[in-house]
Amino acid sequence: MEEDQVECDDNNVKKRKAPSKPRRTTSECWKYFDPKMEEDENGHIIKFAYCKWCHAVIKADSRQHGTRPLNTHYMNCDKNPDAEKLRKQKFLAFKKKIGDNNEGVTSIGTLETWKYDEKDIKKALLELVVLAELPFKFVEHPAFIKFAAKMQPKFNMPSRFTIARDISKFYIEERKSLLNYLSNKATTVHLTTDTWTSSCKRMNFMVLTAHFIDDDWVMHKRIINFRPIHSHRGVDIGRALLECITGWGIKNVMTITVDNISSNDKALEYLVENLPTKYDGGKHFHIRCMAHILNLIVKDGLKTFNKEVSNIALAVKYIKHSSQRVTNFKESIEKTCNSKKFLVSECPTRWNSTHDMLKTAIELKEAFFDYDFNNSSFARDLEEIPKRVDFEVCRKVVSFLEKFKETTELVSNVSCPVSHLWFGEVLDIDKHLREWQHENASFKEMIEDMRKKYDKYWGDYKKINHYMYFAMILDPTMKLEMIGVGFRHLIENGCVPMEVDENDSDETPLSFLTDDEVCDKMVKKVENDMRVLFDMYKEKYGTNLSSDLPKPTSSQSTNTSSRRNSFFFKKQAGNKFSGVDDELSKYLKEPRLELEGDDYFDILNWWKLNSPRFPIVSKMAKDILCIQVSTVASESAFSASGRVLDPYRNSLSPSIVEALVCTQDWIRTSSRNITMDTLEDLMKDDELAKEIQEALDKQKGEHGKDKNVAP
Repeated sequence: MEEDQVECDDNNVKKRKAPSKPRRTTSECWKYFDPKMEEDENGHIIKFAYCKWCHAVIKADSRQHGTRPLNTHYMNCDKNPDAEKLRKQKFLAFKKKIGDNNEGVTSIGTLETWKYDEKDIKKALLELVVLAELPFKFVEHPAFIKFAAKMQPKFNMPSRFTIARDISKFYIEERKSLLNYLSNKATTVHLTTDTWTSSCKRMNFMVLTAHFIDDDWVMHKRIINFRPIHSHRGVDIGRALLECITGWGIKNVMTITVDNISSNDKALEYLVENLPTKYDGGKHFHIRCMAHILNLIVKDGLKTFNKEVSNIALAVKYIKHSSQRVTNFKESIEKTCNSKKFLVSECPTRWNSTHDMLKTAIELKEAFFDYDFNNSSFARDLEEIPKRVDFEVCRKVVSFLEKFKETTELVSNVSCPVSHLWFGEVLDIDKHLREWQHENASFKEMIEDMRKKYDKYWGDYKKINHYMYFAMILDPTMKLEMIGVGFRHLIENGCVPMEVDENDSDETPLSFLTDDEVCDKMVKKVENDMRVLFDMYKEKYGTNLSSDLPKPTSSQSTNTSSRRNSFFFKKQAGNKFSGVDDELSKYLKEPRLELEGDDYFDILNWWKLNSPRFPIVSKMAKDILCIQVSTVASESAFSASGRVLDPYRNSLSPSIVEALVCTQDWIRTSSRNITMDTLEDLMKDDELAKEIQEALDKQKGEHGKDKNVAP
């Protein structure tokens, strides 16, 4: 560093001369200031610091002033964008507690520290737009801009186009990450699919949802395609499915769950024939939607009491059709029931809405009679108004349907495994039908109709997908013992199979065997089938999974994620099944876990803790427990798509609609911190749509070069 030059005045007093240029600055604070050498009020040449943000001027001579004034200023300068981050002291704010599922806030809260962060505010804004389903132009509304300015004047409100760009960037990046994971050869995926026709675009759409359990034993679901199809013909659906699967590079599709319609059967036949890789030759590839089958069973049964149900349904529809009738009916409720509930509309295609409509109407039945007494037009306008006998019949129907509603809600869960509960729920329905058939003579005809539909799909144990049995065996609270309990129930009620195993060397006819012997043969057949699958896993993953995994700390989890089935009673009989001491045999030989009372059990956490002991069986559990028993995950996409393709936005291109639907799903289910929204304005931006398509084409090209990218 150069030394200062000095000169003497007439009185021989030394004065510093201004150097030719300012000295090199080393302090961190100088990045917020511009140094300049200027005269002070005494005429001396010293260094001054000019703030880059507010243009404040501070004396900064190294010998007289130092850098303390600079450090104080830049940390408190209101115009410095880094000021809030640099301040050690934060603000205090009262933070209210958000209710479950983000349903609202409560009056209870805590006093917490807070500091200004523009990125966090932007994320919160995007979250508001997506959860409230607001249009992007909402952020440019003068009233909202004024509100935001009052809340935080420093926040720079982004334009709707900026948000659209951020969303398109998120979609491309998230798709690339998901592509890398799904295309990995170690990833097993289960699919659900459904079709829908847009009323405003007059187009057929197909949605495809992927389900998988990651290495942390967390269950995920992602909508990966929402695309138009030529028709609802089975071959067209099958071709579209195959194109989607190959487009994502998915190598291991274990099952696909579909509604029970003939076109889906043909679509899956086409898919099984053309998929390059499939488990066990695709024998158990097809999973029928349990919720759809329950819907068919209940609808057949409700035909028996169609008159009584129809009388109440038409009365509810009549009252809700007019605001004046609604007002009069509310007055009748206040006089007779003093209930806060009101009538529920029925959706003809969903039997559970019929259940809810009847349940509420029965609770308000006295209000119907009061309404009839005070409104003569009620009986005149309807062919037949509900009678007390109608309400009494429907009260029994509602009680009978409670079990079906409970089961439908259970199997519609996509956030935790339910495949291991499937067999128990099917047997529970069978038991429920038999009990009501014997106890209620008036229900005999209704239950006979329901029984025919039940037997069509679940009456023969060999018709049931074997993965459902495997899932139950992989539940450590059930295993083979509870499979035997279920088979014994079927045999005791006359469901004896014609044959158990066509390859069995024992040629003894089943009619010569006792029920216990037949049951043992059926269980042994399931065990042998599972062992075939285990050998496939052992051959494919054995060397990779034998392992340096951490030792488990516990075999029982306190978390609750899955309901225990009511069919299987607590009954401990010795495990009769044995074999060579391989990993599967060790698991089967261990006594099943006994739960106390109605304890809940987190099956994924149990396998996470015990995977070091059973590396191959735990891999089977990870794949099989993720099987979907309903198509609810895919059907839910249509509620969002119906809002996207409304009459005001029916010119959206199919590729942009797919980007919208997929992004919405990924945002809601992703663990990423970024929160984005619908692509509502993005849909109208042709330039942006072109950018998305180019990025997708680029991803396909990169994926073609390297197909084995690790997740």
